[in-house]
Amino acid sequence: MRKTIALMIIIILTGTGCNPAGSEKPDIFLIIIDTLRADHLGCYGYDRNTTPVLDSLAESGTLFSRCQAQAPWTLPAHASIWTGLSVASHMAGIRDMITYGLSSDFDNIATILKSEGYITLGFVNVVLLNNSFGFANGFDHYSWVAHGHGRAAETVDEVLEWFMANRGNPDPKLVVIHLFDVHAPYDPPPPFDKRYSLEGTGGITDWEVSDDTELLNPEAREHLINMYDGEIAWVDSQLGRLFGQLRELDIAENALIIVTSDHGEEFLDHGLWGHAHSLYQELLHVPLIISGPGIPSGVTDPAPAAQYDILPTISAYAGVSVSDQVEGIDLFSPSQESRIIPSSGAIPGHCCTESCENFESICSVLNQYRKGIYNFHNGDEQMFDLSLDPGEHHPQPLDSVLLESLEYYRATPPLEIPPVVRGRGIDDTLEDLGYI
Repeated sequence: MRKTIALMIIIILTGTGCNPAGSEKPDIFLIIIDTLRADHLGCYGYDRNTTPVLDSLAESGTLFSRCQAQAPWTLPAHASIWTGLSVASHMAGIRDMITYGLSSDFDNIATILKSEGYITLGFVNVVLLNNSFGFANGFDHYSWVAHGHGRAAETVDEVLEWFMANRGNPDPKLVVIHLFDVHAPYDPPPPFDKRYSLEGTGGITDWEVSDDTELLNPEAREHLINMYDGEIAWVDSQLGRLFGQLRELDIAENALIIVTSDHGEEFLDHGLWGHAHSLYQELLHVPLIISGPGIPSGVTDPAPAAQYDILPTISAYAGVSVSDQVEGIDLFSPSQESRIIPSSGAIPGHCCTESCENFESICSVLNQYRKGIYNFHNGDEQMFDLSLDPGEHHPQPLDSVLLESLEYYRATPPLEIPPVVRGRGIDDTLEDLGYI
């Protein structure tokens, strides 16, 4: 069955032949699934069949098994995807309870490709990615919903309707699709609500927390994981519908497909829940799958990769140069020397009321399999060998190389002063999402 699905996806995405980039400009689809941790996909070793479509996409392309998010929540992580920059360089996020957006002075994936003749399309499903935060810059069409939980089908419909209305337009397209369904509350639609629990949600779709952030229903962990997995399976099914329709519209033959996430999700892995509050791997290890003409198929690449590699990888595929300030690399370029991949931008998030500074001061770096985490506010330090301790349960003292890398990253000055984001309802929405 899995081989049949794999063959179907290969046909859907590549048509009858391989069109390497360069013969004509490819359409590019960047699909970002919010809150999707890598280890809940079958192609990343999960023991549930949550993602048959994405598993088949991986078989038809290249899967990067060790992609690291630059931040553990939506705003700064997407800013890194958009710009190819680390959080220290773009500084989008929340600090001292002030929200900062993405500077319009940065080139981003849309402005770069628009200057090369691309039609740029964005379909996003959370307030954090709207015009006020700077993410619409460079897009010819930008559709956003403030809180788009449960809208995977509607979003796929919007994308397909645009292509139906613009059939015959020969210009290449960049299509950025952000799906929010996997984010809490975990409330998959039928029949996916009963995919992993015969009782369905039972009315329990999120953690219950007291006013002083005490967790009231830790016993619901397995149930919430079941619902989370149901959401993943639901989104996967909608991507299958999208890919099938792209084939029907004769779009997929020359299309690059990239699927990733902004961050993961914690289910008491380190005693907390949700996201934004830490830099452990359950929040930073995200999927990255790339498939299309000229992309090696059936390949799993174990080298460290990062969200900020997506922009330079897309640009190189389309034959477009990027600014020297871009910190990511083209993942299909010749092998690089040992990389230091940084992450930061944590905030208290969904489950904590401790001092913001305790979270905002946390930085991490990944060097091959060694990972260091350091809190520059209170001096807490941890080092893990992820090859031996992938769950990060046995911390060691930082070695001098990782500490020096952390200090260097912490001292990195921002490339631009990020804009403060204000506006009616923004703080209320951020509070509803659990970020402030």
